[in-house]
Amino acid sequence: MVLCIGLFFFVMFTNPVVEGRERHANPSKDAGSGRGEGSGSGIEIEDLEKKVHDLINRERKRKGLSALVWNESLHHIARSYSRDMSERGFFSHNDPEGRSFMDRYKAGGYECKLRFGNKTCLGAENIAQDNLYKSILYRNGVPSYDWNTCDEIAVSIVNMWMKSKGHRENILTSYFKCQGIGIAISDDGRVYVTENFC
Repeated sequence: MVLCIGLFFFVMFTNPVVEGRERHANPSKDAGSGRGEGSGSGIEIEDLEKKVHDLINRERKRKGLSALVWNESLHHIARSYSRDMSERGFFSHNDPEGRSFMDRYKAGGYECKLRFGNKTCLGAENIAQDNLYKSILYRNGVPSYDWNTCDEIAVSIVNMWMKSKGHRENILTSYFKCQGIGIAISDDGRVYVTENFC
């Protein structure tokens, strides 16, 4: 029998998630900056965004596809949406008002119209959520974090997308030419990631 006096340990493990994906191939008839650092983690958002971008292009290169060019407009749209999810505590391709990525493109003054055959693609979006830390150990009520590195988070995000059929299809769509990656980190250490394509 083990007796612990005055010590209480609690470990919380976190799991990353992805949700769906959206791609619009035909128009309908109607048709910034997050926290610079995750507290204590040393994660710089701009570095993480660039690492995700580079890993996406590595996956495309493996399949013989051209690299996606970094697009500042799509980056700002993606960053703004990740920040919105982070600040309002939701995780979905549609915001609480029902707006999709096409609405965000329009609001950001960005138009995507890619012609292939007799179809027009208006872009696509991937989203993911990860965590700044692998686990939290509470000792006498004081948390101690096992932080993820910038590389670990970037690899985790891209691996999640590549293991999901719809996200993978977006990443490996041959006719996409550019992308924007936008990341925001919530106060509780959740990492929200948006990837927009054109």
